Amino acid sequence: MVGNSFTFYYNLPSTIEFMAKAKGLNWEVNQSTAGGATLKEHWLGEKELKTKALLSQNQYTKVVFQDKSTYPLIAIDTTKKYLGLLRALIKQPTPQYVYSTWAYPNISSSTKGKITSQTIEKALKNMGTVYSNELILVGRAFDLFQERYPKYPLLTDDQKHPNPNGSYLAACVFFASFSELSTLGLPHREEGFDQFGKKIFYFVIEEEIALLCQKIADEVVLGMPKS
Repeated sequence: MVGNSFTFYYNLPSTIEFMAKAKGLNWEVNQSTAGGATLKEHWLGEKELKTKALLSQNQYTKVVFQDKSTYPLIAIDTTKKYLGLLRALIKQPTPQYVYSTWAYPNISSSTKGKITSQTIEKALKNMGTVYSNELILVGRAFDLFQERYPKYPLLTDDQKHPNPNGSYLAACVFFASFSELSTLGLPHREEGFDQFGKKIFYFVIEEEIALLCQKIADEVVLGMPKS
């Protein structure tokens, strides 16, 4: 997973791994991330990123790219350029995806007019280099969840980054997109021990909220009817 804090907040990559394990799948989810990183910075190796070497020297079964959240709206040509350069590093035939993120409350301050997550989706599609089935529709899932369950927030106090509920919902969308399996029944918490034997929690949300996230992900990704 190539991206920034929208990719690494609250152990999103590890959460996807544990979800796969719960369904009997053996996935190893790696990340190349840095806070606020753009695809251009990944390409240039800024912020100590090693993305170019990782993509050119390793073989992956899937690769996900995520640009800075505002770039599809204000710098789509930059997104297109560096997405193309990074994708070209992957020599073997590998499914590649673009993480379509959410329209957080103050994202409109960078643009003109009302912005929704589907505005971001449309901008990514209009590049002409990303097909609909290559988009991971996390933003669409966020919109639908907040429309139906407004009492359960998905964002941290900064009203931009995902909180544990938001990262869990994003993980459900990724899992359903990659596996084409229902997310119903996935665990709502995962714990383990660190190298010193101390208990750690990889993720934990309320069971009721986890079920709502699963239903939304299944509806958005798999076309499951509202339940």
